[in-house]
Amino acid sequence: MEISLRNKIAIVTGSASGIGFATTRQFLASGIEGVTVVDDSPDLASAMATLRSEGGERIEIVAGDVSQASTHERMVEATLARFGRIDVLLNNAAVSVVKAVHDHSPEEWDRVMDVNVKAVYLAAQLAIPVMIRQRTGVVLNTGSISGLVGIANQGAYAASKGALHQMTRQMAVEYAPYGIRVNAVALGTVDTQIVHRSAEQSPNPHSFLEDLRAAHPLGRIATAAEAAKFFTFLASDDAAFFTGAVLSLDGGYTAQ
Repeated sequence: MEISLRNKIAIVTGSASGIGFATTRQFLASGIEGVTVVDDSPDLASAMATLRSEGGERIEIVAGDVSQASTHERMVEATLARFGRIDVLLNNAAVSVVKAVHDHSPEEWDRVMDVNVKAVYLAAQLAIPVMIRQRTGVVLNTGSISGLVGIANQGAYAASKGALHQMTRQMAVEYAPYGIRVNAVALGTVDTQIVHRSAEQSPNPHSFLEDLRAAHPLGRIATAAEAAKFFTFLASDDAAFFTGAVLSLDGGYTAQ
């Protein structure tokens, strides 16, 4: 089945690397009319060079920290000025700290919550009214198996993803009357920079990665491209009856 995003406009946060970067590329390959990419990563410049080569004038760039309200103001203003509407919002930006709950500093805890949870609220404040006026829209949230089951040393990250999953359900119920769908994808481990940074923070990085692979019944971790294809389906009209779902893409992890 060929998935089409023709005539759609999207915003993707955390789009300079990993899942966000792969999904933006997949959106472009699926014929999307325009994408606003939002990130403050050092990788932004190189990522944008690739996206510009593939998407040309279909790409709008907003550099900024998603934990700040001003970033969301700029991303919505830029999207509306350039493309005139918002059809898809993918809240993908995330940070993680590999520690037990009691080992987090208050600053670490707040940073994870600000990026992984508060940013979704800030985006909704500005993007949802646009979708309500349009009487249509799709909100997608990058969730995690850490928000579904207990995993050691996932502290604030697990708490943030559990909150995100519940926000997904809440928003789906609130905004369904306006034709707005809201779903989350609870990902197992995906081969991205955030995973490798987590490994580097662990006592034994090699063992950390091997244990992650072994923990998934399929015996491997996902690729960012696999996640991107799933998000693209959920953004499309082919997923018109999906809303309020927290969908596991985890290689069987939560089936154990």
